[in-house]
Amino acid sequence: MTSVKAGKIARSSLWLTGSFAVGKLSQLTAQVFLARLLSPKDFGIWGMVLVVTTLAELFKDTAIASVLIYKGLEDRKLANAVYSLGVNISVCMFFVQVLVGFPLSQFFHEPVVFPLTVCEALVFLIGAGTGSHAAVLQRNMNFRSCAMGDILVKLAGFLSAVSCALLGWGVWSFVVADITMTAVDALVKRWFSGYRFTYHFIPDAEAVREVRGYITSLVGINLAVYVNTNTDNLIVGRLLGAQALGYYGLGYQLAMLPTFALSQINRVNFPVLSQKDNEGKRAYVGKMLELYALIYAPIYAVAFVTAPSLIPFVYGAEWTLTVPIFQIVLIFAYARGFMSILGTALNTLDKPHINAAINWVLVPLSIFGFLVGAHLGGVNGVAYATAFVMGIAATVWFWVAICYFAGWDIRAMLAPVLLPTIIIALVLAIVLTIPFPVKLAPYLQPVTIIFAYLIAISLVSGGQVPKMLINLVRRTLK
Repeated sequence: MTSVKAGKIARSSLWLTGSFAVGKLSQLTAQVFLARLLSPKDFGIWGMVLVVTTLAELFKDTAIASVLIYKGLEDRKLANAVYSLGVNISVCMFFVQVLVGFPLSQFFHEPVVFPLTVCEALVFLIGAGTGSHAAVLQRNMNFRSCAMGDILVKLAGFLSAVSCALLGWGVWSFVVADITMTAVDALVKRWFSGYRFTYHFIPDAEAVREVRGYITSLVGINLAVYVNTNTDNLIVGRLLGAQALGYYGLGYQLAMLPTFALSQINRVNFPVLSQKDNEGKRAYVGKMLELYALIYAPIYAVAFVTAPSLIPFVYGAEWTLTVPIFQIVLIFAYARGFMSILGTALNTLDKPHINAAINWVLVPLSIFGFLVGAHLGGVNGVAYATAFVMGIAATVWFWVAICYFAGWDIRAMLAPVLLPTIIIALVLAIVLTIPFPVKLAPYLQPVTIIFAYLIAISLVSGGQVPKMLINLVRRTLK
């Protein structure tokens, strides 16, 4: 990878990360407003709706259209077939979600879940075909337009959610915000892509056969990930109630924020990796794993020590029970970043079916862990199961399996990751034992962690890590 190309990749990542930061800032601001205007139960009810809407979204054309990033856009017959298939499936999923709404409300014993689910299903009709236009932007590495569009979408969601909450619309504020964001996203993506797809009610059979295996494997991956990462919500909502799910949902979302930012960078990684050979993929993935560990390890450590004071201050005292959940799930969030990078790489090796199988092996383990956690420790017990079963255990399995099928040396892939992980764990443990004044601890602990981490990582690496990060910044700014 030349320095010019590295700079382009870095700039693309910077655009998407910057747009994510702006979008998440608006989303977090809206979340703060909603947390103070709505109750934890309202958040829990919305979490119940998300159990089915998140599952339905796996079949949106965004997932299906990702094959265009891998295959390219030169074959218009293939592009139109993927577009048409995505639109048809989106329409079908609208009706499926409408039908599922009533039994879902009966399962949770919350009648309002039914109309909420039905109205939320409108996003499938409004957003049908948008995924193909997004794939065009990613394939062409037009991430500046992607970033600008993402910012507009998030700002639209912020304004609609807060406005509805102020008007007293309660949990319906979430639905209005989702519909508004979907409409804006559809308009923006079509405008920026400039690609003219042709819709066919019956897509070209030959073209569909060409990509059917790849698409079904991707859906299988997403379905397994959904089960592993959403069964906890199902169990908490059913066994512990809407209020407990409200606390758990907020803690989980906050803990996953940095990892959600990584998902934006993976939008760059996928088209880049798709155009490299196996050795190029291995070198690129190794560098991405190292950068993720170096940058994200101190972020999670700082989040851990600031949570006890920051969450109640921002969201209100009634959300204090979210703090331990957030701190526990941070372990899972950090591990999930590694799995995300490795999974993206395996898909570009034309082995999405292997990726799906690796994820499905974890399904019975995750369900068992969540059930045991709920019975032994309530909502905190589910958080522990998320951290240790889906975090540590799943990451070890993921790493071993993917390196085996990709033919990569697991020791070479692990070496650059272990250093920052071990150092931040030791730094955090030491800082937590220092008797800082109670009032100054929220300020002194994060500062101490950052300085101690920077000094330790620089000394242990012989100054190589700072040089690498400085060079990366220079290439980004060129």
